[in-house]
Amino acid sequence: MGPCGGPRGDAWKMDVRGGDRIVKVILWHAGAVDAISVSYERDGRIEQTEHWGKLEGRQRSEICLEPDEYLTGMKGHVGEFGGSFLVGALTLVGNRRSFGPYGTRKGPPFELPAAGGRIVGFHGRSGGLIDALGIYVETDN
Repeated sequence: MGPCGGPRGDAWKMDVRGGDRIVKVILWHAGAVDAISVSYERDGRIEQTEHWGKLEGRQRSEICLEPDEYLTGMKGHVGEFGGSFLVGALTLVGNRRSFGPYGTRKGPPFELPAAGGRIVGFHGRSGGLIDALGIYVETDN
């Protein structure tokens, strides 16, 4: 689903084949979402993606999910920074709690619910910061 945000940046995607669940999301942020990295369980091992975006955010936040937790959606705001539209703010929604917002809540809102499923990965575009962010969803059906 998605991505939501601006039109610029280079496309990237998380390889979700064989991934069991997301265990941690790391966000670098300040006035916008600067970068993201994801740790996930695959075949009983924890693997971590590269980071997408630049590690320039003044704040680094780790979202650690408990074994019975999973992400059910994301929402945020598209912000304008230096003439580009980017992911200005991000909140990750879980089955038990929400995380965020990270960044600045200015500009048009967006929301991507997992519609009865769970988020198993992310995709998007990034240049200097996270220009756009989308989700891969798995349902029980």
